[in-house]
Amino acid sequence: MKSKELGILIDKHHYSESSSILNFYTLEKGFASFIFKGVKKKGKSLNQLGLYEISYFKRPESELGIIQAMDYAWTPSRIYTEPQKVMLVFFMADVLKQTIKQQGADPQIFEYVQAQLIDLETRNTDFLFPTQFLSQYMGLLGYAPLFDEDDAHAFDIERGVFTNIPSGSKFVQDPVLITFLKAQFLKEPTENYPKEVIRKGLEVLVRYAELHLPNFSLKVTMEVIRDTLYA
Repeated sequence: MKSKELGILIDKHHYSESSSILNFYTLEKGFASFIFKGVKKKGKSLNQLGLYEISYFKRPESELGIIQAMDYAWTPSRIYTEPQKVMLVFFMADVLKQTIKQQGADPQIFEYVQAQLIDLETRNTDFLFPTQFLSQYMGLLGYAPLFDEDDAHAFDIERGVFTNIPSGSKFVQDPVLITFLKAQFLKEPTENYPKEVIRKGLEVLVRYAELHLPNFSLKVTMEVIRDTLYA
């Protein structure tokens, strides 16, 4: 059956000397995999997290669609040329690769990722992007923390709650950092925070994600971000 899909390219894998397997998150079907025959010989540019319109054929008994044509649905100019933005595309892709394979079609997630790519393309300051992206994405996946008290002065990472009574050893109590983290989940302005607070906030959010998302790790990506974005 011939079909068309709007999809975000998550990653690609070698299939043969001339062909690749491409994994997309699509608007109508969620995570989906395709074979693109001859793509290496065609010299077609395949941008990670690129937004594409995919024309494909899929047999009912097959898990893989066969791409017949693939065209850009949006052509950015900065996120694949400016070093910091390239690194943040890599950050986003790493998060998505580890979490989205089990996701069926969810227009809210698709539109969120699409909007974040457009935001990254147009924004002039990148420092806050990782914390904003990860906190809101965790919420879409159903892992937003709870708020026990409005004036909670601790973030219990293990329990996933802002509280005045943390338990165990995995919690944060720095008042400035707590205010910053709350603002990330509540979508409140955080432009005036020092870079060091933003860096620490991202490290806490990554620890939170690693505790609550199965087999999730951003070790390599975080090393790159520390050495570039927050150096």
